[in-house]
Parts: sequence; C-alpha cells; structure tokens
Amino acid sequence: MIKTKIYQYLGVNGTITSPVYLEGIYSVKKYQLQAEENKKLTKDNVNFVKSVLVPEDELDLWKEV
Repeated sequence: MIKTKIYQYLGVNGTITSPVYLEGIYSVKKYQLQAEENKKLTKDNVNFVKSVLVPEDELDLWKEV
C-alpha cells in the first residue's frame, strides 16, 4: 500500500487539496492510500477500492488484500 500525505485547505473560493504543506495556513492532514498492483484496499471486507482519501485517524482501519 502506498501512503501519501495530502493537505486540504479551505479558502474563500472552495477547498484546495495538495501534497504541499503550506506553513502558517490551517489545513487538515489526510492520506491518499493506493493499492499496489493486483491488490485492493478495504476497511470492512465488503467494499474494495484501488485508491481512497482518508483522514489521519482512519488510517489504521484500512488494509491491503
């Protein structure tokens, strides 16, 4: 599983999602999880995806199968 830190910034024109951290600006840290080749991601063993954006506190719920 490939994990990439993603930051979401709320601006006057909407939300900006970026892997770039801007110091001094409020952001919410999330993680982009991407399954490796021939694998999928799940957190409930019912729904499977190749890629998902999750909050940091849900990171431990996801696994690659």
